[in-house]
Parts: sequence; C-alpha cells; structure tokens
Amino acid sequence: MSDQDNAAIARAVYEAFNDHEPERAAALAAEDMQITDVPSGRTVRGPEGFADSMRLWIRACPDANVEVVEMIAGEGGAVTVEFVGRGTHEGPMFSPGGDIPPTGRSLEMRYCQVFRMRDGKIKSARLYYDVATLLGQMGLMPQPEGAAG
Repeated sequence: MSDQDNAAIARAVYEAFNDHEPERAAALAAEDMQITDVPSGRTVRGPEGFADSMRLWIRACPDANVEVVEMIAGEGGAVTVEFVGRGTHEGPMFSPGGDIPPTGRSLEMRYCQVFRMRDGKIKSARLYYDVATLLGQMGLMPQPEGAAG
C-alpha cells in the first residue's frame, strides 16, 4: 500500500467518527488490531473493540466531531494524525476510575493518533491527549492561566 492509500484509510476513520458510524471505521481494522488510549491505559482489540472505543466518546459527547489538522503518512505503514476533537459532555465519560457524569460543558482539545497499517487495514493505533486539559474543561480541575484546548 502507498502512503496515500494508508492516509486515505486514516481519513476514512475520522469521516466515520464524524458520521457517528463506528461500525464503518471498524471495517477498516485488522482482526488482530490493537488500539491503545494512552492516557487512560485502556487497550482494546479487533474491529469490535475499535468500534467500542469510538462509541465511548460518542456516548460522552453525542455531538462529537473531529477536524483533522495534519496527517503525515510514512515509512512502514505509519500514519500520524493531529486533530481537534469537539463536543458537549452530555453523557457518561469513561475513565479508569469509573465513569465521569455529564457536566454539560463544551470541550475542545487537540489529539494525536498514530496508526500502523498492514495490507490495507489498521494493525494498531495509539491515541494521545492531555487529560489535565480535558478535566479542566469539564470543570473537574483548575486550568492553568492561558491554557488552550
């Protein structure tokens, strides 16, 4: 697969997320795919695990959407994506310590996701984001002076 093909797969994931169709994104995952939400330490496997991880974000923010800022496809099937996620915290949000009840607050944060593609499917993905900023926007901890999402 070319770098452009791999980038198209990653782009299709975000389009499926914006359409709130996690099953469509799951169809792009290899059966042995592993996705890790690095800040929470949560790792899921396979297409259904991938769809479930998207469902958790959509459950927490039913109006969730993402905007891709930059995408870099490179060696070994790697695709790195910087994106902005937005939504209103209207549902329970998964956390390692238990679900965080809805706060009704608007959230806007930068994320980075690193994919590894193999044979036209997503082999792995790691998602990075700043938990302190997320909790601050939910009103659960103070935000530093001048903090931006």
